[in-house]
Amino acid sequence: MCNIWKIDPQVKDLDLSVWLELLASPELHSLKELDLTGGEPFLRNDLGELLQGICDLVPLNFPGLRTVAITTNGILTDRVLVGTLKIIGPLRARGIDLVLACGMDGVGELHDQIRNFPGAWEKLQKTLSGLQTIRRDHSNLVLGIKTTVVPLNAHSLHAIAAYAEENGLFTIISPRIITANRFGNSDLEAELMFSPEELKAVIRFYESPNFAWSGHRETLLGYLMTGTVQKPCSAGFNTLFIRHTGKAFCCPVIATALGNIKEQPLKDIFRSPAADQFRKKVGNFSECNVCTEPGLERIAWPLEGFSLLKIMERIGEKDFGRLIQHMGIDKYL
Repeated sequence: MCNIWKIDPQVKDLDLSVWLELLASPELHSLKELDLTGGEPFLRNDLGELLQGICDLVPLNFPGLRTVAITTNGILTDRVLVGTLKIIGPLRARGIDLVLACGMDGVGELHDQIRNFPGAWEKLQKTLSGLQTIRRDHSNLVLGIKTTVVPLNAHSLHAIAAYAEENGLFTIISPRIITANRFGNSDLEAELMFSPEELKAVIRFYESPNFAWSGHRETLLGYLMTGTVQKPCSAGFNTLFIRHTGKAFCCPVIATALGNIKEQPLKDIFRSPAADQFRKKVGNFSECNVCTEPGLERIAWPLEGFSLLKIMERIGEKDFGRLIQHMGIDKYL
C-alpha cells in the first residue's frame, strides 16, 4: 500500500537535535501520546538516543506523556529487541507505555507475498517471540499487530485475528488508505480496489466478533456499505504530523502543509492562519469522506466526548471498559 520506499534516498532525515528541539516546544507541553512511524523506525541508528531524549524531556516538557508508540515491520529482529530492552526501563520509570505495533499482512507465506520479502514471516515470528519474552518482565510493553487490508488478504482476516488472540496481541486491522501525503500512493488506487467478493469478505469480518475495535468496526462497516465515512475527527486540534523533511501537517492524510519546523517555530506553525483555516474545515475535506485511519478516530474520542458517551450508552459499561482499554484510551480519561 505504501510508497514511502520511493522517497529519494538523497532526501536527508532530520537530525536528532532537530527532533529533540521540536519536542521541547512549549506547544507540546500537554502531549499525551507520541507516535514514531516510517518507513521503518528501527533503521535509524540514533533511535535509542531519541527515545532516551524523550525520557529526559518528560518531567519539564510534557509531564503528561503516557504512550510512545512505534510501528515496525519486525524484520530487524536484533535491532528491535536490543532497542526495546534498552529503553523499556527508562520509559517505565517515567510512567510511559511503549506500544509496539508490528506489521502483519497475513499468516505464513501470505505475509511474505504481500510484503514482497521472502522470509519476512519467519523474521516477524522471531521478533514477536522475543518481544513477548520482554513483556513478561515489563508490564509497560504493549504489544500488538497492525494489518492493512488489501485485496490479497481480504479473505484471510479471521486467521490474522485468531493469531493475535492466541498470542495476546492487540489488533489494528483497517482498510488501505489512498493519500498523496503520508503514504504517497495515489497511483495505486486502481490496484488496491476491492472486488465485490473481496468487499463482501471484509464486511463479513467486521460483522464478526473477531474484530475487537467495536467503535472503529462500526465506522468501517458504514464506509464499506455506503462509500462514505462518518466519524469524529480532531485533526489539527490535538494532533500534529511531522514528516522526516520537517514539513508539519494537521493531518497525515491531507496533503496541506502548514509550514516547516526547520524554518519556523512550532508555535507559529500551529497557531498560523493556515492552521486555523484547516481546523474550521476538518471533517469536510473530500479526503475525510473516505478516511479510514484508525489512529485519528481513536485520538478524537476523548476530545469528542459525546461520541464516546453514545458508544458507552449503546454497548454498556462493561463492554465499553474493555473497548477503551483495548484501544489505549483509558489512560487519557
